[in-house]
Amino acid sequence: MSALREDKAANHSAARTLATVVGAPLAAFAVGAAVMAFLPVSGPLAFAVGFHSVLPVWVGLACTLPLARSGRVAWSVCLAVVVPVALALVVRGPG
Repeated sequence: MSALREDKAANHSAARTLATVVGAPLAAFAVGAAVMAFLPVSGPLAFAVGFHSVLPVWVGLACTLPLARSGRVAWSVCLAVVVPVALALVVRGPG
């Protein structure tokens, strides 16, 4: 019985679900913002491409995060996407 509890505790299914529901859209919006900020085209076209890049990233993460080994791995994937994008946007600055 103890092994069953340890296995279930290591599984973190609630954390994986939370990463899918909360982390996937945040990561997708971060990628969309980065695409919009770094795309070397005019403002409206950059906005359109960035806006339309959010959905495929969101769906891809929402499909793959529940398959992660644990909740910690799922959240690590979200952070691996968000942190570099956020740092690049901060370094780039406004405008």
